Amino acid sequence: MAATTVTSAIPNSPVLDQYNYEDWSFRIKLYLLAEDLWDVVEATTETPKREDDEAKFKAWRKKDAKALIVIQNYCGSANYSLIWGTEIAKAAWDTLAETLNPAQGPEGDANDLYMPFFQTLLDNDWDAAMEYVRQHPEKLNATFEQFDNGTALHFVVSNGRFEIAKELVQLMSEEDLEILDSIGRTALHLALLHRGDSHEIVKCMVEKNKKLLSIRFNNDEIAIPFVLATIEGRVAMSQYLCSASPLETLEDLAYAGVVMSACVVKSRFDILLDLVQRHPKAAFTENKSKVCTYHLLLLSIPKKNLLSMPLTMLVLMLKN
Repeated sequence: MAATTVTSAIPNSPVLDQYNYEDWSFRIKLYLLAEDLWDVVEATTETPKREDDEAKFKAWRKKDAKALIVIQNYCGSANYSLIWGTEIAKAAWDTLAETLNPAQGPEGDANDLYMPFFQTLLDNDWDAAMEYVRQHPEKLNATFEQFDNGTALHFVVSNGRFEIAKELVQLMSEEDLEILDSIGRTALHLALLHRGDSHEIVKCMVEKNKKLLSIRFNNDEIAIPFVLATIEGRVAMSQYLCSASPLETLEDLAYAGVVMSACVVKSRFDILLDLVQRHPKAAFTENKSKVCTYHLLLLSIPKKNLLSMPLTMLVLMLKN
């Protein structure tokens, strides 16, 4: 049997303290798994006895010693005294858990337990993230106070980790995608606000749950995703969302008129034409300022530029 060796240092290993046990233990466990040493710490099988099989006992003892060295080397000098003299890896691991694991104390912050998960997502380490999800499936739709009570999907989208975000979307339910953070934003809203190339993750979320297209940003009167993309100047995104948005979203004439007005302000005449064709009466519905889209159009665009607008749009408006 080939000898097991500890091949490399643990990258970005945190120093164990009274606040980060979950993060530390998660990283150390992954490392021990990668080095084929975790089984001696987990102790799922009975420890071999020397008198029964000396070769198996020596192989186990060597692996146990290697695992113990890892735990000792990465527990930090402040905690080494807790396991000084301990000769079994499992005993050392259990001692640190009993002393420093916040989950075992009444005052532990439940959100601290999720920090390793967020770190794996930031690192784009999907394998590690999935290992954590398998252990804690409730994390997929949990909300976290540190991140405006958003979900893990909110977190990765706001940080531009779109590939990881697409993986999370596949695992989450349609209802999970509708979760609002404390500011009133879905993960879709955050994707539209992000300056990165978020087009694919937007499509991924919309294709899974069309209801997202009707959820308004921060309960704003008009800020459905399409309007948000238009206001943000996301040309390709607003075109896609306009075509994907259900007609019932624009059934309210006053609401549709405000949406059209937003298109005029942002000079999105291509989208305006599409909206007018779908809902022509809305172009003449007055907003709170007693101005309709048609009048706003005439006021906003110099006459010399009128001919540059799609002629079909003007014809459709004038027919009403």
